[in-house]
Parts: sequence; structure tokens; C-alpha cells
Amino acid sequence: MKSFCCFIDSLNEWVGKMASWLIIPLTAVVTYDVILRYVFNRPTIWSWDINIQLLGALVVLGGGYAFLHDSHIGVDALVIHLSARRRAIVELITSAFFFFGIGVLLWKAALDAWFSLEIREFTPAFFHPPYIPLKFSW
Repeated sequence: MKSFCCFIDSLNEWVGKMASWLIIPLTAVVTYDVILRYVFNRPTIWSWDINIQLLGALVVLGGGYAFLHDSHIGVDALVIHLSARRRAIVELITSAFFFFGIGVLLWKAALDAWFSLEIREFTPAFFHPPYIPLKFSW
């Protein structure tokens, strides 16, 4: 089990580092669109859709990396005064709720992604990129 957990940690480390590079094209697309929109008064029809897909991939793929490095924001105002044992009990209980919620979310997301693949779903915008890559990254 320990080797499996080490594999998952190293996979999250690698995926997080690779996903962090998505910030470069995301920034480039936003900068390009802002310059075209406000300097030349010629906005693009595709940048919003690309931004959504790049940011969605960055958040989804970088989430495991953030969790691995304990970078998520935690609200510990209620548990900060508890003993280590009671804090562990509270974390155990809240973890059960978390994993149940994530299980439902993954199940529904998988059904939605499969349905999107079956109907070949595209965004309703004028540029019309497919939803499928973003939905399968969940």
C-alpha cells in the first residue's frame, strides 16, 4: 500500500508540474484578447472558450498537486483549540463527507462526460470548440 501511495504522490507531483505550464498559454490568450479588444477594438470570438478550457484543465490537473503540498485553504477556526486527538476525529468525520461528495461528483461527471461524448457536444459559442477534452479531464 505504501508503494501505491508513493506512486500516486509522484504522479500528482508530475501532473501538477506539467499542468502548471498551462498558465503560459492561458496568459498569452488573455493578453492577446485584451490587446485586440481594447487597443484595436477587434475582440476575438474564440478566446473565452479557450480560456475556460485551459483554466478548467489547470484547476482539475493541479488539484492533486495542491493537495499533495497542503496548499488548499483550510478553515481551522473551530478545530484550532481542540486537542490533536479530537482534531483527528473531526478530520476523520469530515473526510467521510468529503469522499462521499467526491464519489458522487465523479460518478455524475463521468456520466456527463460519457453523454457528451455520445452526442459529440460542443460549446454553444460561435467558435464552437468541443466540451469533450475538458469533461474527460475531470
